[in-house]
Amino acid sequence: MFTRKPLTLPPQLQWQYQDEPALAEWSLKARPYNTDIANGIFAFFLLGQLPLLVWFLSTQGGSLKEQVLAGVFLYVFTMSGVVSMTHQKTKFAYRLTASGLEFCEWKAFPEWLPTLLKWLAVITGVVMLMLVMVHPAALIGAIAGPGLIGLMYLRMGTSSQFRKMHEQFHQGFHPWNDFTKMIAFRRRSIIGLDFTYFNPQADEGKGRMIDTDRLIYCRKSRYNELIRIIRARLPDSTPYEEAYIQIYA
Repeated sequence: MFTRKPLTLPPQLQWQYQDEPALAEWSLKARPYNTDIANGIFAFFLLGQLPLLVWFLSTQGGSLKEQVLAGVFLYVFTMSGVVSMTHQKTKFAYRLTASGLEFCEWKAFPEWLPTLLKWLAVITGVVMLMLVMVHPAALIGAIAGPGLIGLMYLRMGTSSQFRKMHEQFHQGFHPWNDFTKMIAFRRRSIIGLDFTYFNPQADEGKGRMIDTDRLIYCRKSRYNELIRIIRARLPDSTPYEEAYIQIYA
């Protein structure tokens, strides 16, 4: 689920308590959503589309070689889109000091994506042209497939709005006395720290206190160490439990 190498931190990131010695600091990529649902969707497409492809291609005629070639192309093309939706990752950085928890989460526009789409358009164009030579009806697919991918590539390459949609930067800080409860979700190596804050927009602008949590994504190799460090900084009366954390994002 996580990468092992430390990430290059954003240049605009300045730790608020950088003069204090770090009790722990780390950075990683993680999937900040319910991975059970995402993995279920991935498995459904991974296995579920096979009988549909076999049935669809059998109705199109052509030799077995042509059907296999078209089936492999459609399968890889579909699964590439599925993986891009079900396995998105966000970058996180954390720093623990005597004053509290500092965190940063960010996404940068994947510069490799336009290049990938460009080559995908070329490859799909070649495959479709090969199919057109043996089955003229594939011309529609040749236009729809490479044509749409090419337009998408041009759109991504020239649209600043598209890039902004795929970029984010959020930095924050919590003093240790903010937290009212600690939960360890061992299966995903996540630490949840409950806290409350005042939301002035709640209740039609009247405002009220909101109960929420701060999720800390950890590497499995350092998970127990981080639990020990954080528990040592929290007030002795802070409840601690090991349980499942529902992630709604």
